[in-house]
Amino acid sequence: MHKNTINTRLGLAVGLALLSNLSFAAEISGLHFIYKDWELACDNTGACRVAGYQADEYLDRPISLLLQRAAGGNTPVVGRVKIVKEQIPISSKQLEILMLGQSYGTVSVDEKTGEGKLSKGQTEALLKAVQSTQPIVWKADGLEWRLSTAGASAVLLKFDDFQKRIGTTSALIRKGTQSNDKVLKTQPLPLTQMKHYQRGMAKRLNVNDVQAKRLALILKKTTSKEDCWALYDQNFLSEDQITIYPLNRQNMVVEAPCWLGAYNYGYGYWVMDKSLKQIQQFVTTSASSFSEGQIFATQKGRGIGDCGTQDEWAWNGNRFVKTYQVIQAQCKGFVGGAWDMPLLISKVREVQ
Repeated sequence: MHKNTINTRLGLAVGLALLSNLSFAAEISGLHFIYKDWELACDNTGACRVAGYQADEYLDRPISLLLQRAAGGNTPVVGRVKIVKEQIPISSKQLEILMLGQSYGTVSVDEKTGEGKLSKGQTEALLKAVQSTQPIVWKADGLEWRLSTAGASAVLLKFDDFQKRIGTTSALIRKGTQSNDKVLKTQPLPLTQMKHYQRGMAKRLNVNDVQAKRLALILKKTTSKEDCWALYDQNFLSEDQITIYPLNRQNMVVEAPCWLGAYNYGYGYWVMDKSLKQIQQFVTTSASSFSEGQIFATQKGRGIGDCGTQDEWAWNGNRFVKTYQVIQAQCKGFVGGAWDMPLLISKVREVQ
C-alpha cells in the first residue's frame, strides 16, 4: 500500500469537498492559496500549513519557512525552517535569525534533512516580522539566506479566515476580543476501508487488438476528447496497451492511455463489470498507476524544483474514493517541494 496513505501525512487550485461515501462524513473542504512568495494549504481536518520562500532573485540559496496550526481555539503555531541540505555549512548546523534588525537566537538544522524547529518565542516574533516589508535573514558561517515577506500578510489572513479566527484572540493577523468559541473545530481523520478487493493477474491488450478497440468505444462515452484524446483519435504509441486488472468477483479495473505531454502522461481508469460491457464508475483521466486496490496520480509542474500534484483513490468495496490530494505549487529550489502540504488526508485500511 502506498506510503502516503499508510502514514496519513499530516504535515496542494482549489477547494476540495470530501466525498460523501467516506466512512466519516467530513464537512471541511480543503483550500489552496498563493500570493507572491507565500502559499497556504488547509486540509479536511481543519489544519493549515503556510510556506514562505526566498524571492526569485535569491534562488541560488533556497530557504523555506513552514507555519502549521491545527484547527481549534487555542492550538499552537509550530514553526519550522528548511534549507537545501547540500548548502548546510560544514562547521555549523546553527542558523541565526535576524528580524527587524535584531537577533532572535539560532535554530539547529538536521544535516540529513536541512530542517530545524523554531522555539515558541522565535515563532511568535517571526509572525510579527513577516508582516513587515523587511526580509528575514538567516546566517551561518558568513552565508545568508533571505526569507521574503512579500505575500505573507495576505496568506496569513486567508489562514485565519479559513479557521474562522478573524477578530478572535487567537488570530494571527487581525486579532480582536472575540472568544474562540466559534473557531473552526478539528475534524477526525476520515477512514476508508478497502473491502472485497481480490488480487489477480492483469490482462494486457495491444491497443490495436479487436477487444481493445471495442473497449475504447465504450470508455470514451464517459469522457471527452479534451481529457482523453488518445481514445478519441486512436493516436496511440506503438507500445501502448489497455490493461484489465481484477478487482473482485463482479468488477474489473480498466486502464487506458489518455494523453501525453512534454513532462507528463495521463491514464484513464474505469470500473467495469466482469463481462467488460458496462461501466460502473469513471475515476479519472490523469492517473499514473494502479496497485493493490489503489489508483495513484503524480503530475509534474514546470516550476523550479519540478513541483506538481499527487492524488490517490482507494476501493471501498463499492467504488473508488479519493483519499489523498496535494498541490505542490511553489518549490522554489527544493526538488519535489520543501514540505508536505495536503488538501485531503485520510486513513486507508484493508479489510479482509
